[in-house]
This record gives sequence, structure tokens and C-alpha cells, in this order.
Amino acid sequence: DLRYLVYRDFSIGFFMITRIYDEDICFVTQHDHAMVSLEILNMISKDILDNSNDIENLKYAVRNHDLGWIDYDKYPKISDTYEVYTFQNVDYEIQNELWLKSISLCNNPYSAILISEHFKYLILNSNRPDNVKKLFLEKADSIIRSMFKGKVPNFDNLNNFKFDLSCLQITDLLSLTLCREKIMKDSLFPPVYINDKQEFDYKIKKIDKSVYKFTSGFFEKKENLIEIPYRQIEAELIQTPKKMKKSFIDAEVKYRRIYLIN
Repeated sequence: DLRYLVYRDFSIGFFMITRIYDEDICFVTQHDHAMVSLEILNMISKDILDNSNDIENLKYAVRNHDLGWIDYDKYPKISDTYEVYTFQNVDYEIQNELWLKSISLCNNPYSAILISEHFKYLILNSNRPDNVKKLFLEKADSIIRSMFKGKVPNFDNLNNFKFDLSCLQITDLLSLTLCREKIMKDSLFPPVYINDKQEFDYKIKKIDKSVYKFTSGFFEKKENLIEIPYRQIEAELIQTPKKMKKSFIDAEVKYRRIYLIN
């Protein structure tokens, strides 16, 4: 099965990522989250990454898998009941549209098919109506056929493609975890796919404030640092969406340091 990884019991969907801090809300845009995904990928052990035959295209896919969100994430969106839309409550029609836009904006065909398969798997394992899933798959496949001029390679049995896809999915999930600073249970973190007979099963554990320990051998270096860009505004501004929009646009970009160790 090409769609190898399973986000078990995980309510999928990605929107501007939020984190409550005292009486403020911290916002991380989707494209910045993708940048963090790439930083995580670059930290992974060389022995693991050597399993990719297309490392530069893999990096491109990881960095650009949320291209479609750039314009939409220029400021937070507020619901009629004064809630900030996040990855947990986003309207799936908007999300589907932006995922498809992310695929179509990718100018690298191999990277685009990685991104497409990533989103297709998330869609298939969501609770969306079957007709919505079917339509998304058809549109995603149509975009890919157009990129490959109708001759889409068959990646179903290629270990290299499965490895690259697993890296995209894992770094996406790890970045989400670190941007929110909220650990999920171990069962939600699938292993790195190496081949039909081999996996790398890492673990992640929060051991201190903004410090996370991973299974030995997952990262190339013992100690690693990630700086997550975010904007911080007062939570009470949710009641006045226009003021919240202006405050977000004017807010200074700050950086939160996260330490990752083997």
C-alpha cells in the first residue's frame, strides 16, 4: 500500500496553529510550520536519510507542502461565535481547496506527488463524507496527471518513494507537535519506513520546558536547536476581529527555542 503511514486516533486537519500563553494567543502560520518540518528533516541521521534517492526533491516537498496557505494565513480567521479557526475546527471545504492549491503550486513533479499522496492519505482517514473524499482524490490526481503530462509513474512498489513519503508525513506531524508544544501519545508517531523488512521506530518525550528527547540515533547530532517563528497577540481581541487582524499584521515576529536531543 503506497499510503503507508497511519495517524491513529488523530483528528486531522491543518490551519493556522495556535498555542495559549497566559492571556495571549501565539500563532504559527502553516508555511512557517513547514519550515520547521524541513529543519527537523535536516537534523535526522545521515544513515537514515541515505535511504532517499531524491533527497533534494524530498526537502522541497517538506518545505513547500503548505504553499497554498500563504495568502490565507496573512491574518487569523474568526468564527461567528468568536473562536479562532485552527487545525481542529477548520471547515473541510476550505482546507480541501487549500491542499489542492498547495499541490498545484509545487513546480517539482516528484515533490508534488509526495505532497498529493500525503494529503490524500489524510483525507481518506478523515471523517469526511465519502463523496467529498472521492472528489478530492479525483482533483488531486488530475493535477498530478497534468504535471506528468498524463504519464504518471507507478510508485506503489518503490521503497524509495515510501521512505520519502514517510519522511514528509513524520516531519509534518513532529513539527505540529513542537509548534503546539503539546505531546501526543506514542501510538500517533509512526516509524520511519526503510523498506518492506525494516523500520526506524523513534520515540519522543518531553523532559523539560521546551526540551524533547528522541530515540538515540534518530538525529545526526546529540543536541539540536529549533527556533519556531510566531506572533503573539492578546486573546481578548478575538471579540473584535478587525482589531485582531490589525494587531496580528502589526505584531513583531518572535522566536521560541525548542531543544531536541538524542
